[in-house]
Amino acid sequence: MVKTKKKTSKKSASPFKSFKKNLDKGIKTVKKVNFLSFLADKRTIIIPIVTFLVPVLFFMLAGNSQAAKTILGVFDKTTLSPDEVSVFAKNFIATEILPDQEIEIDNIKDLGSVYSFEITIPNQGTFTSYVTKDGQFIFPSAYNSQEFRDRVLAGEITLEKEVSRETPKNDRPQAQLFLMSFCPYGNQAEEIMMPVVDLLKDVADIIPRYIVSKNGDTYSSLHGEQELNQNVRELCVYKYQPEKFWDFLKEVNADCTYENADTCWTGSAQTVGININQISQCQKQEFNTLLDQEIALTEQYNVSGSPTLLINDSLYQGSRTAEDFKQAVCSAFNNPPEECSAILGDEAEAAQGGC
Repeated sequence: MVKTKKKTSKKSASPFKSFKKNLDKGIKTVKKVNFLSFLADKRTIIIPIVTFLVPVLFFMLAGNSQAAKTILGVFDKTTLSPDEVSVFAKNFIATEILPDQEIEIDNIKDLGSVYSFEITIPNQGTFTSYVTKDGQFIFPSAYNSQEFRDRVLAGEITLEKEVSRETPKNDRPQAQLFLMSFCPYGNQAEEIMMPVVDLLKDVADIIPRYIVSKNGDTYSSLHGEQELNQNVRELCVYKYQPEKFWDFLKEVNADCTYENADTCWTGSAQTVGININQISQCQKQEFNTLLDQEIALTEQYNVSGSPTLLINDSLYQGSRTAEDFKQAVCSAFNNPPEECSAILGDEAEAAQGGC
């Protein structure tokens, strides 16, 4: 892997308008300028002029532009022909990038995954540019990496290898599952983790964590105040009645939502035999303390999305099935116990989204 410095750029309200403004300024103030110099930064390998999808099409259609009418027929295709590329590239660049220039597009070549084409700009010259075959990206220039690849293959250059990401091992692994109580993907991960907890609860620690925010003295959770309150209640259950925690989650996931949790949770608690008064008192008295602890952990591990699974402080990035979760935890033992030989079903993988 070759390391490169990341270039930090200031955020603008409209990247497209900013790009166009700077481009127009370059055309007006420089009589004779290399087309590449103001469209490409030489320190990058490939730099898109612009990414356009539905927003650009809407912009063009809103103005009833001729370019929109001319190229509309190519948007329902996944691969453009050379003739379509010629029409498309000329109309797009002449309409959206260089509106005051009489450009010509010629000499289109199929390079495999992209087309190259020559663009001629009056008083500036002819330059080679590129467009992806689906028309999604246009590049003002590209660096040919073939010589570099040949030197790597010849042993003249050695690429740095990735740092090993193997999970650290110990005698009693710790898995931390970061959640939001009503994130649907987090709820899926909870359900998947439940048989793993049942199997490994005596030999590993599987701990729920909650993702919340704090602004000044005010706490918040992504799905609202009732989710925030439920986060605290679940932390209280895990602290004072841990043996009933996962059953409680299962009931809440089935019966409650972020819109009714403040009244719904007691029914779920009664179903699994939780001491409701104890949890209510914990919520009132330990609200800030518990949430501050969770915030400190999410900041420590740089966690922001639900679900996130850390095993011995190492980020898990595998599939979401009970068997995969089990194997991940078992891989963190110095000497895996006999429980790890059990197979936890062959259920389908859960969606890989998050909140």
